[in-house]
Amino acid sequence: MDETMEHATDSDAGAMAFFDHVRELRRRLIVSVLCLGAGFVVAYLLHDRYVHWLLNPIGEQVYITSIEEGFMMKLRVSAYVGLILSFPVHVYNVVAFVTPALTGRERSFLQAMLAGSLVLLLIGGYLAYFQILPLSFEFLKNPTFVPEGAGTLLGYQKNLLFALRLLFAFIILFQLPLVMILLMAMNLVDRRQMLKCSRYIIVLIFMLSALLTPPDPVSQIGLALPLIILFYLSILVARVFGFGEPDR
Repeated sequence: MDETMEHATDSDAGAMAFFDHVRELRRRLIVSVLCLGAGFVVAYLLHDRYVHWLLNPIGEQVYITSIEEGFMMKLRVSAYVGLILSFPVHVYNVVAFVTPALTGRERSFLQAMLAGSLVLLLIGGYLAYFQILPLSFEFLKNPTFVPEGAGTLLGYQKNLLFALRLLFAFIILFQLPLVMILLMAMNLVDRRQMLKCSRYIIVLIFMLSALLTPPDPVSQIGLALPLIILFYLSILVARVFGFGEPDR
């Protein structure tokens, strides 16, 4: 009788813990959605300012070619920029949801990962806008690519999406080293095997760069080379802390 009651009590406690996790997950999702919405509103209100900033590296006038283009692009670009603005909140919510189940050392590690995510986001954004984007525009505007006698009319939509896609690719892919470190810290990935397969990983990096950046070699190489450096740095960090050794 006592064992049955104890078993029922344990089951009830487990069910309560499960529903507590569900409620916490729902709360985190609501916070993320609200922050995404707030980011969209801020991006919509400041649209003219940052669009001018994004198009500035082109150095030429761009033109709207259809009546609905301006309105649709304002909504679309505001959604992209709202996601970028709210990205740190989404990362924080993931960390905050996982943290209560971890030890003090693991919490400190995840908090360091969160700080690293923000730093990599800023580095990726800076590199994309101030270094790669101007070089990419200059390369693609080279007169040798335009037939003699043909004029150029730069479209607003395509060039703005060009800049945004490049910026977004850098911000997202610059988070991959942290994912690698996390997987090695959980001993889900063998560090030595990663090093042995580095030539294939480098090829994969170039393929991802080609898929997620505009079709010019400047932006593709400009994204791939920093990612390769970050890949080897993540291996070094894992070695220093003893991550990625599942056989031990």
